[in-house]
Amino acid sequence: MPVPPPAAPPVVAPAPPPPSGAPAVGSWGAGTALAPGGAQPAALRWFTGSDWRPALRVVAAPTAVLLLAALLAAVPGSYGGEFPAPFGTRYGGSLAAALAALGAPFEGLVSMGSGRSSWSLDYTLRVLPMTVTLLWALALWAGLRSGLRRRQARTGGQASRAFAFGEAARTGLVAAAVTLVLGLLCGTRWQPAERGRGSYDENRYEGLFGGPAFDLDAGWVQALGWTFLLAGLIALAVYGTDALRWAAWRNAGVRGWAVAGLTAGRVIASAVALASVTAFVIVAAQGEGGATLASLAFLPNLGLLLLGFGSGATFEAGRQGYLEPGEGDGYSPGRFQYSFFDLKDLPGDWRWTALLALATAALLGWTAFRRRLDVVDRIRLAVVHSAALSLLVLLAGASMSVAGTNEGRAAALGRGEHSSVGLAFGSALAANLIWAAAGALALPPLLAALGARRPAAGPGAPGAAAPGVPAQGGHHDGGPDAGTPAAVVPAPSDLLDSHGADSHGAGTRGQDPLDGVRPAGGGRAAAEDSSVWRKQDPADS
Repeated sequence: MPVPPPAAPPVVAPAPPPPSGAPAVGSWGAGTALAPGGAQPAALRWFTGSDWRPALRVVAAPTAVLLLAALLAAVPGSYGGEFPAPFGTRYGGSLAAALAALGAPFEGLVSMGSGRSSWSLDYTLRVLPMTVTLLWALALWAGLRSGLRRRQARTGGQASRAFAFGEAARTGLVAAAVTLVLGLLCGTRWQPAERGRGSYDENRYEGLFGGPAFDLDAGWVQALGWTFLLAGLIALAVYGTDALRWAAWRNAGVRGWAVAGLTAGRVIASAVALASVTAFVIVAAQGEGGATLASLAFLPNLGLLLLGFGSGATFEAGRQGYLEPGEGDGYSPGRFQYSFFDLKDLPGDWRWTALLALATAALLGWTAFRRRLDVVDRIRLAVVHSAALSLLVLLAGASMSVAGTNEGRAAALGRGEHSSVGLAFGSALAANLIWAAAGALALPPLLAALGARRPAAGPGAPGAAAPGVPAQGGHHDGGPDAGTPAAVVPAPSDLLDSHGADSHGAGTRGQDPLDGVRPAGGGRAAAEDSSVWRKQDPADS
């Protein structure tokens, strides 16, 4: 009988390699480690995983501007009139007034007496001290620019759109948080005339009412949204320069609107600066030291009002009162209107303000002529200029609401009024459109017909030899450059001057062949500078 073949030995699986480290202690065993941040929601990862230090650093200077403005306003010791207030009380009220630069209404309450024998006056002032607002924005912009340069020097890359929006949101949130803290700290309550104090006059306050009490505060809740919006837009303008530059380099429409915005911004800044100096001279000539010092906080406001009045807009100062809340028109309605064409009882010297409007239109037209803007670009320039200037004129006005209550033994009587001063928005928009059309559309062809010489184009590589548009790189939150470094960068004059259609090819222009792209090696300063508007050719400056 044959012997069966021996059975094959069983296949044994190879033993797993010994663990490199000690297993985790617990009933779950070693397990698999989760990805960093994988167990957190996306919103929480954005708050905890992002670098908030740049945003915290850049808000330090704008905060110092607000604190310094409040300090300067609180220094004069004559505040309070009959009841001089101590410095701490003045500083709390001045800090509440400084928050008006970020859109917070200034609120005050004067009250006397208590219970059934009391009198109170509640007022709310809405005015934007544009000098403080401008200094706040400039401080924030300088900090953002400095931080962006440090980041670019460390990473060597350009800011992507995602990075720009993220930094803008973080900057806006941190700035709003600082406004919240200042809003909680500002304000004061002061009751100087109490029994037992030297300032209390028994004969004057004997009867129904006690001594007066003053409350000052700021509507900081409204300032939170405006702070977030303003800080976020400034941060987006700084961090989003690279993305906007490349979008403008590829698309003629984006390039045209970018040129219009930049040109209009420069013209408006120059015109408002000139008008503000004129307004300060007019105020200082009146010889009132207190009014001259107070006007320093509102110089852009006064300059915009002068510029709008000289352009032909209607200046309005109105008041509407009521005897009881909700009764509509009341005991003292009134409205005063003045314009360049109807001065009424004003002296004729106010018509000299038309020189400000004329200078603005001339500067707008000369800039459009110098930048070689075509008809479409000049139309964009006129639209952007008139819209931006009208918005600033709208913000230059002021309004105040006052409500008083007198509670006696039998009944309570309430009175109040609402006052406003400023330029009528409709008339300001129409006047700005007319002057912008005259400056941007009519003046450049007139200058060309008169043979005016414009600056020659700056030296650069010939447009025919320009290579294709490179792909945009971008770094993320502290990471390395996500894309390949660009071989060429758009020349600043390519975005500041006029442009041809995209049919001429990427990176080329329809006119001025000497304005082309510049190699990164030959234009290192232009490549490293994230703001295309800061670096210009000598011919464009």
